[in-house]
Amino acid sequence: MLSVPVSIERINLVWSTDWHLSATPPGRRADDYLAAILAKLEFVRQVTQRVQGIALCGGDVFHIKSARHPANSLSMLALATKSLRLFQTGMVYGSVGNHDLGWGERMDSLPGQPLGVLLAAGAYYPLWEDPILVHNGMLGLAVQVESFPYGHAEETLERIMASRRHPSAKWHVGIVHAYGGPEGGSYWGEKTIGYDQVAGSDFDFLLWGHDHSSKGVNRVGSTTHIQLGSLARAALDSDQEERPVVIAVVSLAREDSKVREIAVPVKPLEEVFAVADQGVRKVEKSDEMRRFFAGLEEKVGGIEAADPTEALKELCKDEPRLLALVRELCGL
Repeated sequence: MLSVPVSIERINLVWSTDWHLSATPPGRRADDYLAAILAKLEFVRQVTQRVQGIALCGGDVFHIKSARHPANSLSMLALATKSLRLFQTGMVYGSVGNHDLGWGERMDSLPGQPLGVLLAAGAYYPLWEDPILVHNGMLGLAVQVESFPYGHAEETLERIMASRRHPSAKWHVGIVHAYGGPEGGSYWGEKTIGYDQVAGSDFDFLLWGHDHSSKGVNRVGSTTHIQLGSLARAALDSDQEERPVVIAVVSLAREDSKVREIAVPVKPLEEVFAVADQGVRKVEKSDEMRRFFAGLEEKVGGIEAADPTEALKELCKDEPRLLALVRELCGL
C-alpha cells in the first residue's frame, strides 16, 4: 500500500469522474471539446491545490476505446499527461472505466490503451492495483483509498464486501466504476448495485463513476454514497439537460467528515451542441433518412425484447458496423 504523507489537519479528497478525453468532438459536440475538457481538469487542479488535497478519478479517463483512433492522438496524450503532472502530488489517483479498455473490455488490454500511457508516465496512479494510505503522522489521521475497476456487478459487489481497512486508517474510501443507485436492478443490460446491497461493507464512502447522471450524496447505513455524474458532456442524449457539472471535496478529520459540492464552469448546452444539432436536423429531412425510419417502424414492431440493449442488437443484427458505432457513440 502506497503511503502518501500530508501536513494538513484535514485530509481533502477532490473527486471527479468520467472525463472522456478525446481529440475529436464526440457525439454532437460542436465546440473545441478537448480544450473544454482540459479547462475543466485545470479547474479541478486549482481546487485541489487550494485545499491542498489529493485528486481522485473514477475512470473513463478517455472516450474512444480504440488506441489507434484519431481521438487518441499523440498531441492529446501529451496534453493529458502534462495536465495531470501539474496536480498537487504530480499525479491523479484513479480507477479504470470500460472506455479505458479495448474492445472486449479486458484488463490485460490496458497497457496498449491511452490510459496505459498515463500509467507509464506516472501521471495516473492505479488504485485498483495498490491502494493508498493518505496520512498525517503528527495527528494520527489516516485515510485508505482503493478502487474497483469496471467489471461484472456480481464480482465488484463481492470485492467491495470483502475489503477491509488498514489497521491505522480512520476512514475507508472506495471508488467504483459501475452502475449504482438507491436500488438494485439493471440499466442498458448491466446490473445495478443498490446502495442497500453494500450497507454492511467496511467503507465510510463510496464514490461512483460510470453513470453520467447525478444521484447526489446519500447515506445508507454507515456508508455515504457520492454519485454526481460525469465531468464531461460527451453526448447530449446521455446527459440530463438540467444536470449541473459538479465535483466533490471530501474533507476528513479525526472527529468528523464533510462533503462539499463545487460547480464546474461550463458553457450552455445550446452553445456547445447547437451546430451539430443543425446538422442532425438537415439529415432528418433527407429522403434517405425518411426511408430509413419508415423501415425502422416495421422492424421495431417485430421485436419482443424488453431490454434496450437486446432491442438494439436485434435492430442492427444485419449491420454489425452500425451496432459498433452506436455502442461507441452512446458509451454502451
